[in-house]
Amino acid sequence: MKHLTTLDYWTKAHGNINIELNSNDLIKKWISNYIDFKKIKSVFEIGCYPGRYLTIFGDQGVEVNGVDYIKDVSKLPDMFKLKKYKVGQFYNSDFFEFTPDNKYDCVMSLGFIEHFHNWEKTMINHFDFINDNGYLIIEVPNFRGLLQRIPRMLFDYKNYKRHNLDSMNLEAWNRILIENDFEIIYSGYFGGYILWFEVEQEKRINRLFKKYIIRFLTFIRKIFFHSKDESSCFSCAIGIIAKKK
Repeated sequence: MKHLTTLDYWTKAHGNINIELNSNDLIKKWISNYIDFKKIKSVFEIGCYPGRYLTIFGDQGVEVNGVDYIKDVSKLPDMFKLKKYKVGQFYNSDFFEFTPDNKYDCVMSLGFIEHFHNWEKTMINHFDFINDNGYLIIEVPNFRGLLQRIPRMLFDYKNYKRHNLDSMNLEAWNRILIENDFEIIYSGYFGGYILWFEVEQEKRINRLFKKYIIRFLTFIRKIFFHSKDESSCFSCAIGIIAKKK
């Protein structure tokens, strides 16, 4: 499987472990709106390092598990135990070379499938980890939307090219899941118009200049999409939540 990123890139990008998650985090709100945690005993995150999104489930008493090819993933169990979470297994492995020993009530990947050329196979490989009647959660950033794509091409092109825009296709996601006997609970765009750049790139861009760019694009959004809270054109995230039949 050809990757659009490298292990060295992710190790540097994530830096030290920080599992704290803001209470207003948009992904946390999204998942909490559509998942009944009482029906889930175990969760497995693909590309789980640095582990902060597993806290969404750990805080609800769900056993946390995951796989990542960053070596420091081995430190996560101790971090989670300090928070009194139920801790299962964490694996240091390339996802495409990993064979699961168990299946889980919920499998998720957040910002994962878009970093591979063959994103369809990457998505389908998630299914092997899910129990019958278990849940699948997948999220990617919406770099494909026009008001998201333009500023990234102009000011964060290197990071933009690390993402496979073909993967940001909800219709294709829906088709794949329906063909594989999933019931779709949520499929859509969310997060509103939030514009973020890679950390190193943020340092190079004049913050005031960026502020005016966002104001201008927000003005454009209000003119053409004034009646919409979310849209494929400007929303910052794409997500799907489905149940395996």
